[in-house]
Amino acid sequence: MSAAQRRAADAGAAPLVNLAPRHKLGLTLANPVLLAAGMVGYGDAALPGLTLGRLGGFVTAPVTRRPWRGPLPQVTETTGGLLWQRGLWNPGVRVVVRDYGPLWRRSRAPVIVHLAGDDPDELAAVATTLEQTPGVVGLELDLLTPYQDEEGELEAAEEQVQAVRAAADLPLLARIPLSTSDEAVQVLVERELIDALVLAQPPQGLRYRPADGGSCTGQLHGRGLAPLLAARIAELAGWVGLPLVACGGIHTLEEALACLAVGAAAVQIGTAVWVDPLLPERVVEALGG
Repeated sequence: MSAAQRRAADAGAAPLVNLAPRHKLGLTLANPVLLAAGMVGYGDAALPGLTLGRLGGFVTAPVTRRPWRGPLPQVTETTGGLLWQRGLWNPGVRVVVRDYGPLWRRSRAPVIVHLAGDDPDELAAVATTLEQTPGVVGLELDLLTPYQDEEGELEAAEEQVQAVRAAADLPLLARIPLSTSDEAVQVLVERELIDALVLAQPPQGLRYRPADGGSCTGQLHGRGLAPLLAARIAELAGWVGLPLVACGGIHTLEEALACLAVGAAAVQIGTAVWVDPLLPERVVEALGG
């Protein structure tokens, strides 16, 4: 826990956090505890006992310009975690705004929308629509796909970010892989492409089925990622001049507090809430909220 967070906790209130200090609007949240992308859909999926309004905010499921109708999302259990095969499945930005925009306007929890896709023009079109949607306070975008040529990915990332920036004046968080090199992070920071770094995109995993010779693939979620996440946050916190948001593998109060203690400005709780819906609120309470 940072010194500022300790002072706020001692005063009996969870600490405010600004996830976009370099942005002219800023992104100030009531506390540093958020739900990760898609954990409550577009804010419409209730979790037993969880009060969204007590959290700093939540990140929505992915949104693209046009409907994306791939295979329906599937979850497959693995040892110590799960594979979530979701893809970009969503009804498109127009339907999302029509159906969930009213919910966002009434929400006590700030809404950060997760932009999906990699085409700059498509991303810009979605960002334009979302900037005009009350309740949306920021955007999150995946950058730097793992296992690709990083130099080429950086060029693509800059085009994507510039397109979004030109289309919407909303704070932009970039979710990057845990394996992203220091050099790539430095480029994102020095070129002032984004307002905060979210660590990390879930890695891709595969589970083989001996019974039928098939396999399941998807994003890997699980508690085993927490120590790797904390270590990378600690490495970057010493020199990255942007807020770091810890996301991935956090399944306990201690793991959330550990990420804050080593330098994260905020935490995003992921699939742990499907097992323990009250975990985010316990973190808020531990911080004085």
